[in-house]
This record gives sequence, structure tokens and C-alpha cells, in this order.
Amino acid sequence: MSSRLLQFLSIVCVMLFVSACASGPQAVMDFDHDYDFSRVKTIAIQPFDRTKVTSIAISDMQVDRINAAITAELESKGYQVIADTPAADLLLTWHLVTQDRTDVRTYDGMSYYNCWRCGPAVSDVSVRQYTEGTLIVDMIDPERTRSVWRSVIQSELKPQPDADKAAARRKKAAELVFAGFPPEAASN
Repeated sequence: MSSRLLQFLSIVCVMLFVSACASGPQAVMDFDHDYDFSRVKTIAIQPFDRTKVTSIAISDMQVDRINAAITAELESKGYQVIADTPAADLLLTWHLVTQDRTDVRTYDGMSYYNCWRCGPAVSDVSVRQYTEGTLIVDMIDPERTRSVWRSVIQSELKPQPDADKAAARRKKAAELVFAGFPPEAASN
């Protein structure tokens, strides 16, 4: 390959890496292409199932806050969130799965001699422990009792002592999760 092509490919790779790092969490969505989402007007959030396996304990207050963020986002899209499960067009259920992660990074640095080959090589190692959370949201057709839409988002979970910042993170997560709801294929 020519050096010009290699240089171009290197620049493209760096740009893709930078844009991927800067974009933040994104939701991945899948849906049943045969389901008619245009008839959906009401959605019922199912009670949080504490028997599902998660690696962190989630309080009733946290469940209520997540449900409130989900409700606010769905209502902003024109849906009515109801408590009456039999009257709902879709049932919504969500799960939070967590996993402890370790991020290890090494950085090569210059020696304090500040000249080439004048001193020992210096490397720094950074080790960071964090919890990654995966929020899985399913929309279930109550007639078929099968999922017809799913959105999954992963993000680092951060304890937020500031209630306003925590609410903003929940709101942003709900926006990302429902960015593709209803699916555009439903309008065709």
C-alpha cells in the first residue's frame, strides 16, 4: 500500500475512535417488524421483579424514580401510561443488570532527563474500578405475551449525591432508550 493510503486510513481510524469515545452511551434497539405500533396508545409499566438476578440492591425509591423517568419520556411522546394492565395496548418491563469492571490503562512517559536515551523509560499505570449498568426495556404485546420491542443501554453507574444530577442522568437515559420508539418501520 502507498504511504498516502496508509496515512488516510490512520486518520479515518483516529476520527472513528474519537467520535465513538465522545458520543457517550447509546441505546441499541430491536423490534418485531410485523407488529403494528401505530395502534399503541396506552402502556402499563409492570411491577419491578426483585427475583430477577442483579448484582446490586435497588431500593423502592430508585425503582419509583426510574419508573417516573420512563413515564415522563413516554408521555412526552404522546403515550398514556396507565396502571390498569388489562386495558393497556403494551406492557413495559425493565431490568437493570450490573457488572463490576476494571479499567487498566498504561501510559508511556518521558524520563525526567528530557533527552532521548538519557534515562530510564517511565510508564504510568492507571487502575480504576467501576460498575457498569445495563438497562433493558421490553415492550410486550399482551395478546401474544411476547416482546415486540427492546432497547438496551449500557453506562457506567455513578453514585449521585446531588438529586438534580441523578434526575438529569435518569432523564437522559430514558430519552436514549426511547429514541427509537415507536420504530419508523411501523409508519410504512
